[in-house]
Formats: sequence, structure tokens, C-alpha cells
Amino acid sequence: MPLLPAEMRKAAGIIVILALILPVGARAKTLVLDGDLQSRIKTVQEVTFDVPNIAGGRAPKEVRTLSFRFAVPGEFSSKMTSQGIEGLSVRFSPEPKAVSEETDRFGNRFKKVGWEGLKENAKITISFTVNLKSELRPAESRAPFPLEGMPEDVKAFLAPTAMVQSKDEEIAALSRKITQTARTELEAVASVLNWVADNIKYTYNPPKYDALYTLKTGKGNCQNLAHISMALLRAAGIPSRIVGGITISRQWKVPLENGFLVQDMGQGGHAWMEVYFPDEGWLPYDPQQSRQFTSTRHIRQTHGLDSTDINDSWSAAPYLPEYGERIEASFLMDETDVRLVSQKDAPAVYIASNDFRARAVPVSAPPAVETPPPALEPPPPPKPVPPERKGPLEFGNTDFPALVNVYQAVGNEAVRILDKETAEYATSRHVYAQAFETRDISIEGVSLAMRKFGGDGTVFIDIVKDEDGRPGLSGLRSMPLPLSGIAKRPGYYWVDFTFARRGEPIPELKAGRYWIVLRHSGETIMNWFYIPGNPYGDGDDTRSTVKGYKWEDLLNYDFVFRVKGTAR
Repeated sequence: MPLLPAEMRKAAGIIVILALILPVGARAKTLVLDGDLQSRIKTVQEVTFDVPNIAGGRAPKEVRTLSFRFAVPGEFSSKMTSQGIEGLSVRFSPEPKAVSEETDRFGNRFKKVGWEGLKENAKITISFTVNLKSELRPAESRAPFPLEGMPEDVKAFLAPTAMVQSKDEEIAALSRKITQTARTELEAVASVLNWVADNIKYTYNPPKYDALYTLKTGKGNCQNLAHISMALLRAAGIPSRIVGGITISRQWKVPLENGFLVQDMGQGGHAWMEVYFPDEGWLPYDPQQSRQFTSTRHIRQTHGLDSTDINDSWSAAPYLPEYGERIEASFLMDETDVRLVSQKDAPAVYIASNDFRARAVPVSAPPAVETPPPALEPPPPPKPVPPERKGPLEFGNTDFPALVNVYQAVGNEAVRILDKETAEYATSRHVYAQAFETRDISIEGVSLAMRKFGGDGTVFIDIVKDEDGRPGLSGLRSMPLPLSGIAKRPGYYWVDFTFARRGEPIPELKAGRYWIVLRHSGETIMNWFYIPGNPYGDGDDTRSTVKGYKWEDLLNYDFVFRVKGTAR
């Protein structure tokens, strides 16, 4: 969007964009793909424990004992996804008193390290090169529902736990309702995961991570999403297990009819899951992104009955030093060669899948008969629109943390949380836009959850009308905010944009769908926080573009924003 002459850049001015708008992209939600993803990534995971100084810096506050148990990645292979590890190296500074290795009952590899009399910061550096491959090929399962006999080691993953309360009557009743029309395991699994995608919204720093809490609140982070999915599956007699690892923040794209769906996530700890099929083995599922496979941005470390089996943990005395984690990833090779085969209407958010079909074989009939798709359960919630009342109004995707918790401490013991910051470098070569719907309002301001890193220049936003599902041709421009006037501090915070100088009339928006477009001048460096999935609207309400007008990319998340105004 070109800048307007000075006399037209007032907040109430109309923006005219002479640009071609492409036809709207696909509206279907499950994207069935065929092809390959391959990556080779040099990875460094650095963990630190900060030993502070006593007031005045005269001496360190000694940690008498510190014990840390952490997972290391290993080889892995399933029908769709494989992982190979080369050159694994673990270094310690300072040298610890003791180092040991163990393999738990699930086959996960852990190291345990201990220090005594620690008077300086401790650091663990885990280095390796990982080879990841996902082969998205057509497959079929003949597993019926309910499932019949299975190996004893697999049956272990039907057990309820404190985090996965599959025997709870509320969870069991919901599982029965969701899967009541399923005739094959695949139909049952799809019904459960569609329900979770449509009804559980991503949030940060939840106080609890168990399935029952997630069901009652309708929200949680990646651990919550895995736990509620597994609880519903286990209640239906389908073995499932949680997977822990790290993800790399590097986009990959799924081709659509008129653009791409951009798959992206934060860099750091992450939890997903695996589901057992008698004829296919254990297949990986990320409730936020993909089914039957995970992308080559997922590095697998552990699996277990719930997150207590997979997370790093530590203890110390007389106090817990501050924990920190940093991950660096260098792609030595990265190839994405996928094509869109077909599309399905559920769930409400975009999910990537291979062509995985279910076939039931009736006892009395020799030929295979393809089963019908499962019924959709339940319909997605309506798009958020401000309430029908006059007066002051505030709405948006407003729930975000200033800082993302990466561990949870109780007394002198702590456990790592599989979560990470999610934000876009929003003053890069890409331009980003977030949609919202409103009734008639006088718009007083819009706030974005952002973080300033540096640079100079200004940031400002456009609010433009929707045209065929993309930012359109006309709208409002905010007053520019000099970067020098924006705080630089840790974490994320509201950055407020206004549309009129003092004494000028407040601009008005008619009822309809609009897009917030973030723009900048100069060499600004700012991040815009987002929430994975689509907790605010639907799968078509966040877009980006390189050229500034084509809006060729759909994004698999919602930016954090707040609209303030007066309803008329």
C-alpha cells in the first residue's frame, strides 16, 4: 500500500490501493497432500542455570547441590516419518561431579548430571545433526472400531494417568458421543481430533496440564492438547502416547489453488502425540498442524504415557537457580516437494494430512468396501462479533503472556514445560494482516501485542475492508508511531495505535469484516505475538504477502490484537 500525500494521511482519510486482488483461496480445512519433506539440520540446544551474586556482587549465592535429568534425541522411524541423529555431543561447564546415562521403560534416553558447591553459572550444550524425512504417500488401514486384540506392550498405552483421565465419566461420555458413528479406527481418530481442533483453544501458561482441566476450560498449551486428545482416544479403546521434543521456527508451505498455507511455529519445547494402528504401527499426530506425520521441523526426543514421562526435570538446594534454554538451528538441506491432492471440510482450522483411508471388510463379503466419512462433531463456534449493545466497546484476540513460562517449580524441584514463544518478525520483507468482524463503531484505537528489538523509523497500521477473503482496496490509516517512543523491555506488551489527533473527529467503521495490516518505515525491528491455531476466528483470518497486495499466504495462527471503540 503506497503512502498517501501528507494532507491525506490523517486517520480519517481513505486509503486507495491500486493493486490486483487474486481470487479467494481454498475454504476446505483438511488439506490432503502427496510428496516429501526432507531436512538436515545442525542443532545446538543450550541449557543454563544462573547462579546469582549476593547483593553488592561480593560473592556468588552458592548452590550446594544441583541435579539435572534431561533427554537426548535418538533414531526414530514410522510409516510416514523418520529421524536420524549424527554427531551427538554433550558438553558441561563447569565439569560436574557426576554424569550418568539411563534408558527408561519406554526406551527413551536420558542423561543425569550433578554438581556440588556450584558458585558459577552451569551450562549444558547438546549438539547434533538431525536428518528428518516425511513421506506423504497414500495409505489405508483396515482396523475396525472398536479395536480388537493388540500386543501387550501396546495395551499399556490405554492406561489412565493423573494427566490423562480416560476413565473419568465426563471424558468417557464425550468420547462415546464423538465416536458413536465410527465403524473404523481411522474414523474414530478423525472424529476425536476434529472435536479437539474445533473446541480447545491454544493458550500460554495454563495453571494445569491435565485432560480434565483442559476439557472444563476449553483451553491449554500443546501438553494440554495432547492430553485431552489421548484421554478421549484411550476412553474409546485406542492406544495413544505423548511425544516430547523441540520444534524449529522455519516456515514450510502447503500449495493451495491460489496461494499457500504457511505452516509455522515457535522454536523450543513442544509436545505432540502418536496413535497406534494395528496394520500401520505408531503414527505421529500434531493436534495443531498435521495427521499421520509430523513436519521436518519436529525433532523427537521422548514418548510416554503423559508429560511426566517425557519432560526434563531438576532439583537443587538450598534454592533453585534460574533455568534458561536457547536453541540454534542451521539448515544444511531443506526440501519441500508436496502437492495438494484433495480437501475435506473439517475441522474448522487447517490441518495437513496424507491420503489415509479406512476400509472395513465385512465378514460375509470378500470385496473391500470404503466406509463413509464420519459425522462432524460438533459444529465450530461462530465467528466472534462484538455484542449488540451501545457504548464503549473492546474486543479482539487479547489473551497473551508477557513472558512464556518454560518451567514449573514446586519447592526445590522443577520440570520443563514444553512450550515456547510464538511471534513473527513483523517488520521483515513480509507484510502481515489479521482479520476481525465488527458492527457499526467509532474506532478509537487498535493495540497489537509486540516487542521492540531496535532500529529506527515508525510503525503504523491500516484497517482495510475485506474483499473476497483478503485485505481490500480502502480503509483507514493510523497515526505513525516513532520507534523512539516505544518501550524496549523484555517480553511482549500492548503497542497502541490511534486514528485521530486530539480534537479531530473519531473515524467510523460500518458493520463488516476488516483487516489490520501492520506497516513500517525505516529500519524498524519489531515482533508481533501470535497464538497457534485459530483461537479468535477461523482458518482464513490471518494472511501475509511479500509484494504488499497479493496476500498469497494463509497463516495457521491468529495474531494478538485489541480494538477499542464506541458502538453506535
